Amino acid sequence: MTEQAQAMLFEDFTGLEGVDTTCHLGQWPYRLSASASADELRDYARWFGLRALWVSHLASLFGFDTRTGNEAVLRDCGDDPLFRVFVVIDPQQPDWRQELAWAADAGASGVRVAPGFHRYPVSRLTEVIDACARQRLPVQVLARLDDARVRHPLSPARDLEVHALADIVRARPEHPMVLSGLNRGDADELSRHLGDDLPPTVRLDMWHVNGPTHVADRLGGEPRRWTFGSGYPIQAPEPTMLQLIASGLDGEVKRAIAGGNAAEVVC
Repeated sequence: MTEQAQAMLFEDFTGLEGVDTTCHLGQWPYRLSASASADELRDYARWFGLRALWVSHLASLFGFDTRTGNEAVLRDCGDDPLFRVFVVIDPQQPDWRQELAWAADAGASGVRVAPGFHRYPVSRLTEVIDACARQRLPVQVLARLDDARVRHPLSPARDLEVHALADIVRARPEHPMVLSGLNRGDADELSRHLGDDLPPTVRLDMWHVNGPTHVADRLGGEPRRWTFGSGYPIQAPEPTMLQLIASGLDGEVKRAIAGGNAAEVVC
């Protein structure tokens, strides 16, 4: 596909002025092509008309500590208004509270947690959410970053149990939270666990909501619930973009999902 043809194909998406809530700086360890520098993220945003990217560093997921990657993403992205830096916090580290306070002072916009990568019980998130509430930082839970069907055998990742996520939402319903990487079936199960009473402070991103166009059409039932997230550069962003713009959703709903709902969490 030529650049001109690609630009025409995604013209409807660029007009939505979206916010990508699931971007990453650094190198995905299992695929050489899955990497992004700060400049490459800027090019990605410019090409697809994105007005903001939520970003953390992959080194904070796979390194010996989270501080190294957090320092790098704040250094490379912290002064650019395009980025909303989400530092990664691991409550298993003895100094995680100090790191959270440091990140808040350094200008972080939010916190990402990854129980499935750092291998701790989801129940530990209650103390992280309480600490983030004191710092007035939203929390993004990385429930999934890759598809288990193609996951590298050396990956430490495990998908989270939906009932455990429901327990966290039930325990802390007032704190702004984004659950990243749930598919449509997971979202339905989450609603069932919560008695169809998912708090308005909790949002879901759509990078793992893949399938025919009618799958995206169903997002219109909860137009304020969903945010655009791509998983870039771990995942290709184009399928999620195309699914949104090819859906039968109303234009204002598309605009809300593409960026408006995310802007209500982090301006």
